[in-house]
Amino acid sequence: MFSKEKVIRFFDKFLYWMVIAIPFAGSFSSALINIFIGWSITAYFFKKVLLKKWPKENPITIPFLFLFVISVISMFNSADLVSSTQGLFKLIKYGFLFLIITESVVDVNHVIKIIISITCGLFLTSIDAIYQLVFGKDFLRNHVYDFVIGLPRLKAAFPHTNLFALYIGLMLPLCICLGFYFFRGKRKLFFTIVSILSVYCLFFTFSRGAIIGFLVAIIIIAISQKDKRLLAIITIVIVSIPFLLPSSIKDWVKGRSSVWEVLFNAERIYIYKTAVNMIKHHPFIGVGVNTFSQNYLNYKINQTYGNTGESKYYGHNNFLHMAGEIGLIGLGIFLWLLFILFRKWYIIYKLLPGGSFLKICSLGIISCIIGFLINGLTETGLYNSKVATLFWFQVGLLLAVLKVAEVY
Repeated sequence: MFSKEKVIRFFDKFLYWMVIAIPFAGSFSSALINIFIGWSITAYFFKKVLLKKWPKENPITIPFLFLFVISVISMFNSADLVSSTQGLFKLIKYGFLFLIITESVVDVNHVIKIIISITCGLFLTSIDAIYQLVFGKDFLRNHVYDFVIGLPRLKAAFPHTNLFALYIGLMLPLCICLGFYFFRGKRKLFFTIVSILSVYCLFFTFSRGAIIGFLVAIIIIAISQKDKRLLAIITIVIVSIPFLLPSSIKDWVKGRSSVWEVLFNAERIYIYKTAVNMIKHHPFIGVGVNTFSQNYLNYKINQTYGNTGESKYYGHNNFLHMAGEIGLIGLGIFLWLLFILFRKWYIIYKLLPGGSFLKICSLGIISCIIGFLINGLTETGLYNSKVATLFWFQVGLLLAVLKVAEVY
């Protein structure tokens, strides 16, 4: 018979490796990442039962619980209770995920293993995307790259180019930050190679929101590190972009009527107007969690563009989509959660010694989150299950790093 202590140690070890495996699985498989999270939640639950302890509170527990409560309340307006219930279960999954990461990560060595897993995932999916560019299909799922205005848009094993770009933007700044400012020798070489490959793939997605978010993240890193060389490189890249763009993109830009069309596309502008109309009708608790697309046609504006008056759309903006589903109260709670997260990071970041692993690591993660949120002005990454899972993973990892930093 196994003693209770041995079972608890088994669960601890299991969760230790699951936290390492999840971000790597996220680079190529939605099913595998959900399996790993399901196993992790089960192990975490039984561990807590054996210990007879509640989950430990962390800085964002309270706002996350409020986010869940307002999502439940929003169901009073839901046109699809099944979809709304599925949305609640996703929130529960995300909540358990960041709790598990925050509690399971206890030392620097574990953090390093997780980051190496993230970087290996970036390496695999970047190689897959480059293979896709050369041979027409990726080697993991035989996906053909997207083809728009005469240009190949890489997506590797992801179902859409913009999801691939969201994934890279959510992971790459951390890889660059540690490769530039902490690791030495073979690790530095590996992180540098992965960074170059991933940057190449990101730009070949031609995803404007992801590229802008990534550039802002790198600027934040450069300013924080007072790195004039990196700032100069970013400035040269930004200035060079208009001259290096393919002719088909330049021709496409000339056909747009405003800078907003260039940044967002005409279709998305009309989707945003529909989202605002949805919010006007249900400003406080929204139309119901996880039902934006089901309600889209009910609130579409009279003036439409392309298929925006006929098809069901996501909001293509995390914040408008969230406000549409769970109201301005729900959006306010999410912003409150982000404020607490950023404030906690800033307080501890200022206390950490310059050049330390935990300081560089926390800067990299917060830059990833900022870049993702900026990209969220043009995409609904928080409403794609895999991408949203990886976002909450990064939130949990940041909290874990800050917890380890407080101990040290």
